Amino acid sequence: MDNSIQSQAYIFFATLYGGIIIGFLYDIYRIFRYYSKPKKVATFIEDLIFWLIVSVISLFILIFSNWGEIRGYVFLGFISGAFLYSRILSKPVITILVYVVNFIVKVLKCILGVLFFPFKVIAKRLYVPCAKAKKLFKLPFLVAADMKKHAVTILKKK
Repeated sequence: MDNSIQSQAYIFFATLYGGIIIGFLYDIYRIFRYYSKPKKVATFIEDLIFWLIVSVISLFILIFSNWGEIRGYVFLGFISGAFLYSRILSKPVITILVYVVNFIVKVLKCILGVLFFPFKVIAKRLYVPCAKAKKLFKLPFLVAADMKKHAVTILKKK
């Protein structure tokens, strides 16, 4: 009987940790959706991917803890783990993850700024000559349009 109670406690705590992992993944997913701002179809696809990942994790936890047997305390473990995570750990984890994501975005912007700096300098140097060349290439078309307009008025006077 002691072995059975120990194994059931092990299964309960494994599913409790599984609920905490699922809550953590949900926070990551919330942050990802905040930064990506998906449309309806993308939201559907992202939700589908999230639930597939959650299902795979739940299945692995069930298979490795109790050979895939589903009991009432298994559901209780997953639900209470997710609930405990959302009440205790969610706010600090989201704060830390947002800080990390903002830091990574700043670092990437800095790296991209350094990488694209030569292209920006070249684009600034070529802007004025390109604008003048654009006017020169537009000039024959403007002259042709003006000639067409005046030709119509001249031909109507006859």
